[in-house]
Amino acid sequence: MSLPRPTGPLAAWRDLRAFFSNVGGNVWLAAGLALAITAFIIFGFWHDSRFQQQPTIIYVQNWPANRTDAEIIADQKKASAAKHKAEAERRAEFQRLQKATSWL
Repeated sequence: MSLPRPTGPLAAWRDLRAFFSNVGGNVWLAAGLALAITAFIIFGFWHDSRFQQQPTIIYVQNWPANRTDAEIIADQKKASAAKHKAEAERRAEFQRLQKATSWL
């Protein structure tokens, strides 16, 4: 059995046009959905390749192995105080925001 002769884009377009001229509305709906889904997937790949997120760098503090318990407790107290201060500032910011929008 021999293979068919290769055809050009114009012949393929004519064949596709002839096929769609003899079909019902359901085929048009299915073709439209297939094109929409394909376009959505291609757009997703394009968007993912164009807009990449910057990597998040996390710095870790390194302590010496011979720290005393008193040094550890002092560091924890400083960290706790800084955390409470940040929470208080955030709470105050939300309160200012509530006061500014309370007239709405």
